[in-house]
Amino acid sequence: MKKLIILTLGVFALYFCSCKDREISIIPKPVSLVKGNGSFTISEATIITFDKGDTSALKVALSLEGMLSKVGVKASCHEYLGESNNTIRFTSKGVADTLGKEGYELTVNKDGIIIKAKSANGYFYAIQTLRQLMPTGFDKADAQFSKLRVPAVSIIDKPRFKWRGMNFDCCRHFMNKEFVKRYIDLLAYHKMNIFHWHLTEDQGWRIEIKKYPKLSSVGAWRTEANGTVYGGFYTQEDIKEVVAYAAERYINIVPEIEMPGHSVAALASYPQLSCTGGPFKVETNWGVFKDIYCVGNDSIFVFMQNVLDEIISLFPFQYIHIGGDEAPKYRWEHCPKCQKRLKVEKLKNEEELQRYFISRIARYLETKNRRIIGWDEILEGGIPDLATVQSWRGFDGAKNAALAGVDAIVSPTSHCYFDYPIENIDLQKVYTFEPVPSGLTSEQQKYIIGGECNMWSEYAPQELVDAKMFPRTLAIAEVLWSPAANRDYNEFYTRVQNHYQRLDDLGVMYGPEQGSVKFLSKSILDLGLMEIEILKGQSNLDVYYTVDGTEPTKSSKHYTKKFRINETTLIRAAAFKGDKIVGTVYSQKFVLCKSTGKPVTLSYQPADKYKGGSLSALTDGRKGTNRYNDGIWQAVQGQNMEAVVDLGSEQDIHSISTGFFQSNPSWIFLPANVQYLVSSDGQNFSSVALVVSNVQPQAEDIIVYDFTAELNNVKGRYVKMIATSIGPCPDWHPASGSPSWLFADEIEVK
Repeated sequence: MKKLIILTLGVFALYFCSCKDREISIIPKPVSLVKGNGSFTISEATIITFDKGDTSALKVALSLEGMLSKVGVKASCHEYLGESNNTIRFTSKGVADTLGKEGYELTVNKDGIIIKAKSANGYFYAIQTLRQLMPTGFDKADAQFSKLRVPAVSIIDKPRFKWRGMNFDCCRHFMNKEFVKRYIDLLAYHKMNIFHWHLTEDQGWRIEIKKYPKLSSVGAWRTEANGTVYGGFYTQEDIKEVVAYAAERYINIVPEIEMPGHSVAALASYPQLSCTGGPFKVETNWGVFKDIYCVGNDSIFVFMQNVLDEIISLFPFQYIHIGGDEAPKYRWEHCPKCQKRLKVEKLKNEEELQRYFISRIARYLETKNRRIIGWDEILEGGIPDLATVQSWRGFDGAKNAALAGVDAIVSPTSHCYFDYPIENIDLQKVYTFEPVPSGLTSEQQKYIIGGECNMWSEYAPQELVDAKMFPRTLAIAEVLWSPAANRDYNEFYTRVQNHYQRLDDLGVMYGPEQGSVKFLSKSILDLGLMEIEILKGQSNLDVYYTVDGTEPTKSSKHYTKKFRINETTLIRAAAFKGDKIVGTVYSQKFVLCKSTGKPVTLSYQPADKYKGGSLSALTDGRKGTNRYNDGIWQAVQGQNMEAVVDLGSEQDIHSISTGFFQSNPSWIFLPANVQYLVSSDGQNFSSVALVVSNVQPQAEDIIVYDFTAELNNVKGRYVKMIATSIGPCPDWHPASGSPSWLFADEIEVK
């Protein structure tokens, strides 16, 4: 019995820990935090008070009472009667106007806690900070405490941006209602206030519309290649429940109803809304599809207005997102009704026709006291009436909107697309995100109302979302809340390490902070060698690798320092934490040949997003992988590729090869052919080979293909590669008529 008592006391000591040595670590970082001396102990004797008539304070005070009661501390709550000791007081007295609606002051000393705010929002965010001041374990589902010790601190805090959001795609993969509510909890905990709910897509319509029942009976379901039926939708009762749940946590929900593109699921349900009349099926592939709503058909506006009327009845927030992105104009260009509309409205082109469509929807929503948000493509035909722009293709959309005096939300692919692999957008990359584009005056900067992270779900079913969202959500939360001048990545990184325990308590299955493995290389041409460095991403990992193409295990070579290779080598590596692989197995082929490291001259300007790391990407010795966004591939859109490699001296050339990538759902196709030419002087070239692929453009798999020419008795110093594009996306392609992409990497001369 004595041993049991000792053990119990030991456990109690863990729960009732001293905060003397406990690091104060809050995410997002407050505007001002001053540590005090000592602490305050919350117990059953503690009184939670609120000022008479302050209903906002009462609401949050009662929620705190419930939160404490849940963990075993049954503090009482009542109207403030002048208590000075052992109290948690909510008050609006003496609050500076500069704190705004969402700001707060939080003071903890030995006598109690004072929370000051001008609204329920501010009180609520103060409570989120207080939760992070509590002992770890406070947020565990089965937490039980007899007392809670909170460190003395003085905090003054308010958000930098009023729009702090997450875009949540429940269309490509359906997320159940309870999972959605869980993410609302996680956003609120980190002081995010917008849940952008992507509800309609080519691959599924996810919200019940009573006037159009086929949207959920047909449009919410797709038949996969293996014959299984996949899908789901939210009933209107589900929507009401989630909206109310979010409101309790001071989160506004922005529904996204895509138009005019990304609408195949709706067209499968009601094909008369299209330019052709169908038939259609709900898409199973990812990508952009040419069948969109017919803007020349008046019935589409009746349909959209009826849909939006039901949306308005379910979502009380002022904003409705209408998409407006990735809407190919092929059908409109060939549709008599659309062309008639273009002429009647005296529009110049199909881009202006889209502006007409979106402006008409915006004006209708204005009659309902609502405003639209659209992706930055809505700028292409001129800024639609009454629109807020969400910039995803970089920062230009936001900047152009601000210059025109239009509100903008910033969520570029470079920093905010959390569906992208951690190797492309790691924790530090997110933390460097600055939402305000350069070159704006202080007055223009006011139109940048905030930002969002994006969780597109093509490759993220529900069970993978946590690992993609966290810990990156911690960075975006701080970027959007905390002053830019206060941010320091190293200091933030330390707080993240402390925060992991709180994520554990909340049941978050977070992923890595960085790519677990990253290869770096340096050509040592004089020696015919290449030096390989492997970055392991996190300090507590061990990397094991192979050079023979086999799967790495803990019996493979243990990476401890840079090493050299003297021939083309496929290196595979994995990071281990104990006996478990962290992340995935990484593969990289390094090329050593006559062209490796040699100067290359391009006749084209690579796309900003796909430069391959540098203009010399085609000869840097790194071979492109089976991911087009791996940072190695170099790409152009709507044109051919021509490159000249200088070998440095005239040499025998036995073969020339160039790798190309194909993923037709992403508009990426192999070239129609690749021509190789050789020159001794760099001026006069002779053709030595024309290589045509045996791969069909219709092939849906990801394909990496080498256009290789075997040569005899060829000498030269300069090697020219000309890759001829297939032209626009073919007629059979969902985006037919749109400019296609060429992706190339590594010109190998042997």
